[in-house]
Amino acid sequence: MAHLVLNDIAPEVIEALRRRSDPHRRPIEEEAKAVLEEALGLSHGRSLRVAQAIRSELSPPAADSAELLREGRER
Repeated sequence: MAHLVLNDIAPEVIEALRRRSDPHRRPIEEEAKAVLEEALGLSHGRSLRVAQAIRSELSPPAADSAELLREGRER
């Protein structure tokens, strides 16, 4: 995995990251990675939404099993 070093980060940016990281209970470095992933569209949540959208486009809606049984009996 690659390493990234950022210099001259404004104190208010560091403080904003610290405030954002507290509710998530993760280190500021992990929060910075999460912010970058979200900004670049690489977050886990976005990936799940994209996968669900693709799945819904490819799969027809599931048929009601009771309706399928009824149709089978009528044949």
